[in-house]
Amino acid sequence: MTPDEVKQSIAAWCTSDGDLEFAGERFEPSTDFAANVRAGVTSGAPVELTVLQGQGADRVTLRHVASLSSGSADAATALLDTRPGWVTGTVERGATGTSVTAQTYVYLDGLNRHTFTQAAAELARTGRLLGKLATGAAAAATTAQPAYASAVPSYQPLSTQPSASQMAAPSFSTQPQTQPVAAAQPMQQGPAPWQPTHAVPPQGLRAWAAPDPAGPVVANLAPGLPIQVSEVRGAWARVICSNGWAGWIDGRIIGVAA
Repeated sequence: MTPDEVKQSIAAWCTSDGDLEFAGERFEPSTDFAANVRAGVTSGAPVELTVLQGQGADRVTLRHVASLSSGSADAATALLDTRPGWVTGTVERGATGTSVTAQTYVYLDGLNRHTFTQAAAELARTGRLLGKLATGAAAAATTAQPAYASAVPSYQPLSTQPSASQMAAPSFSTQPQTQPVAAAQPMQQGPAPWQPTHAVPPQGLRAWAAPDPAGPVVANLAPGLPIQVSEVRGAWARVICSNGWAGWIDGRIIGVAA
């Protein structure tokens, strides 16, 4: 899809989806296109999103920026850690407040109405949670009252005389007792059973046979597919499916690689 086709498709999806609103294009440097989108329109609390495609990029990025108080940075970081792996974010502390940028993206070869609306909905949920942090911090700042101690604590003097039991000399047995020790038995460990650790995000995942971006893409994993992460190597993660198939993915998308 060309950038114009991507932009037109997103505008059409927003028009046909009652919960999304295409709010017009915007300027973003080093992009093929950028636009403003409102998500959660029917909920009465719309969240402002920026949708863009970087120059020559193979994905569409959705971004939300929230401004919080300086004391909300740790809470915002903890909140982002609880979001699905395909939603990432950064928290920047400033002199007058905290800026939080949350984002997700959809690969162009998996971009359709379903994957786009799912990504927008998940990012909007993150935006609403960040908004609750902002309103909660403001309410706490206006209602908090300093607390003062109303009573002087009382102290009980400690006894300086040890009890008879404390003064008694310890007794030792002159006949050591030995207990037979059973011989250690070697444990037989078989291969660990397959257990899913993650699920493929709504935009799907591309998989490679080896952790090499120059190599061919060998599979496109379907959204929602359970996967097990067996190894992390840099930005790559090796995943195993329930049928034993294994491949390498971009581990940053599911939050297991930096």
